[in-house]
Amino acid sequence: MIQKVGIIGDVHSEHQRLLRALAWLEHQGVDALICTGDIADGKGCIEQSWRALHSAGVHTVSGNHDRWLLTEQNRHVRHAHFKSELSEKALAFLRQLPKVVRLSTSLGELRLCHGVAEDDMAKVWPGTESTNIRRSEALDQWLSEPQPPRFVINGHMHFRTLIDFDNCFLINAGTLKGDWAGITVLDLKAQEVAGFNLLDDGQVSATRRYRLDDREDRRIWPNTAAFDGRWHPTSMHRAA
Repeated sequence: MIQKVGIIGDVHSEHQRLLRALAWLEHQGVDALICTGDIADGKGCIEQSWRALHSAGVHTVSGNHDRWLLTEQNRHVRHAHFKSELSEKALAFLRQLPKVVRLSTSLGELRLCHGVAEDDMAKVWPGTESTNIRRSEALDQWLSEPQPPRFVINGHMHFRTLIDFDNCFLINAGTLKGDWAGITVLDLKAQEVAGFNLLDDGQVSATRRYRLDDREDRRIWPNTAAFDGRWHPTSMHRAA
């Protein structure tokens, strides 16, 4: 039974950071590795990226950039990859990536996706004084199921955060791209989720830890329809 999960966000071909993340997570005693996709479109090597994910047995979903690459859409994006540049094995790997992965953990079902469910462009955000609300009917449908997922892990927004629902935790895995590259560890035995930054000097630095069984200081929502724009993000980017 899965009790400790290593979470990797959108890769964007940051193969060196991906290799560092996988090596570090290997020493954390995780039972499963998951990734929110977007292997394509980045400064690094997409071939080394997909091979690393495949070799490590990482549960990986397809992101919108992977879909765009395969359908040859939006190739004007920065650091875009092209089908003609990729090996047949790379293309086969990207084609077989699912939209949703479901895993059984010691505390209930975990669902992995890129955006929300089948929609790889969807975003979820309760809203703040300076940011807009992003609701999701698809997520609300999941939350209304007789046995809803205990954890939903997604990416796309490139911002590692935790959103609390009555019976579910939504964890955005962020990205390996840019100035706030990092990873997340979900430890069900310890009842906590922890963020870590990948530093340019090769070190991994702890940022924030949140208890799953202590939510007194965090806003808890019944569903995304209840979002009202009065939320202080539960960020895993910076240390307390």
